[in-house]
Amino acid sequence: MFESRNRGLSLGGLQVSDNGVSRRSLLKFAGLGAAALGSIPLLTACGGEASATKALTPFSVSSFPGDSFFIDTVNLAHKDYAKHGLDTPKHVTTQSGLQAVQLMVAGALDGDAFDTMLLMAAHANGTKGKRPVLVGFRTVETCYGIVVGKGFEAPPADASFEEKMQSLKGKMVGVTSIGSGSDLQLKLALETAGMQYSDVTALGVGVTAQGITNLQHGRIDAYVTVQWTSTRFVAKEAEGAILLDFADPSGPEIMRNQAVVAIGVRDDMAADHPDIVQDWLACQETANTWIQENRKDAADLLNSTGLGGKAPDIAAAYIDHYCTAIAPNLQPMFKATKETVDHMASLAERFGSIKKGDITYEALVPEFARA
Repeated sequence: MFESRNRGLSLGGLQVSDNGVSRRSLLKFAGLGAAALGSIPLLTACGGEASATKALTPFSVSSFPGDSFFIDTVNLAHKDYAKHGLDTPKHVTTQSGLQAVQLMVAGALDGDAFDTMLLMAAHANGTKGKRPVLVGFRTVETCYGIVVGKGFEAPPADASFEEKMQSLKGKMVGVTSIGSGSDLQLKLALETAGMQYSDVTALGVGVTAQGITNLQHGRIDAYVTVQWTSTRFVAKEAEGAILLDFADPSGPEIMRNQAVVAIGVRDDMAADHPDIVQDWLACQETANTWIQENRKDAADLLNSTGLGGKAPDIAAAYIDHYCTAIAPNLQPMFKATKETVDHMASLAERFGSIKKGDITYEALVPEFARA
């Protein structure tokens, strides 16, 4: 939950980047998966009840509080999983998308929504039969941003993207973890502004609540937010400001034109049990429809689960944004077009998380998920 950290909850250690994460070290998931099972604390979201119906198929879903995963929250709250033949009484909650990929590769997780370029890198570096494949797009715009702490001397609001990024030079910038989607987006933003990754010190500080605390205590100067709501919530709670919303129409097209949230499963699951995967996609479509037909109730649920009950205005604004700007651009059952996949692969190639030719539409996207 994106709860306030004004009570001073304890911090974990900071993970410092060496400013040169290699493609191999970034995503050598097959070797990391087993270790992840023994070391990553798994938290479960509240709500929903396990069904005793034997006909239901066990299906583990990783999720996280917030808007990019709100469909999962709706599914759990409304017991939609059982309605679509799935036994998913709880969600697995990991500390980053990177850990979720590790769990999927290790066979401990069946489905998740990932940062698209992270999923592609995991696919390119994974072993056939264990690597993730893309079965849909849940968000076909960028949802990332950068928030700065109180007292940060930021350029004026009408300054250029380049000027705003230059203000981060020499500063400590928090990301969820080194190698995560937020770290990849930071690299892309720096490159787009004509800067180097080494121009900032990237620190892996954890998810939103930890980002807020680190900003409040001056341990970081800025934090890369990963969701539409978290950009606004972090700025509010940390008494800081939004330096950049990558979706802003005035920003560079390369930052705006991204489909950043992809739905993934292991390739053996997609190949051997496509009916189960499609049941899960249908379950998500049920939630997608409900959100659009019940905006007020959806905003209330998002606020109570993803924003700790502290930001009803942000929740309501996001639901309006979802219904007017996101949902209309989704394909039926979230299907993926070749054009979108090729575009996101070109971005992943640009800064080396995959090599040219590592990703093909046919290998990454199962036939039933193609638009």
